[in-house]
Amino acid sequence: MLKIRSSISWRLKAAVICLGLLQVSACGFRPLYSGRGTDDAVSGQQLTQEMASVFIDEIPERTGQILRRTLLDRLIPKGEPENPRYRLSVRLSDPIVSEQAVRKDNLATRYVMTLTASYKLYSYPENQVLLSDSTTSRTGYDVQRSPYATDVAERAARERIVQIMGDDIALRLAAFLKSYKVSEKSEK
Repeated sequence: MLKIRSSISWRLKAAVICLGLLQVSACGFRPLYSGRGTDDAVSGQQLTQEMASVFIDEIPERTGQILRRTLLDRLIPKGEPENPRYRLSVRLSDPIVSEQAVRKDNLATRYVMTLTASYKLYSYPENQVLLSDSTTSRTGYDVQRSPYATDVAERAARERIVQIMGDDIALRLAAFLKSYKVSEKSEK
């Protein structure tokens, strides 16, 4: 009796997984870096080449430098493109730091930092706006007993939030470039 139940539960799990996979494929989901073998597909290698042809403008201040470095690592790890086809311009807002936890004596014990980046992807050298978007990230850090430790925690939070933001922008650009290249091929 126990073997029959475990076999039924295994079959039920397999059926649920198959049904879930069918639903995902029915909605048009396609992995970002896979090539489908058709003329209108952009394979992973083609997408990597497209992403590597993005020139990233300088972003002011230390936070901007960290964001640019993160984007360079994600988009063009082999170095600046020799013949860029796109130009990415990013503008960071000033970080908003708000108190999250306040003690009875009215001192904050935890802060939340929110940072927004607006970015535009231009065709190069035509300078036509292809994509205009923004992303917002949040992270928190604790107030330490030592003011120095609190400053270190704040800097670490700022670096963490910028890396998360860079990952998000790189992923959004990859999705856009893949759909852009597919639509560009279908127009020809």
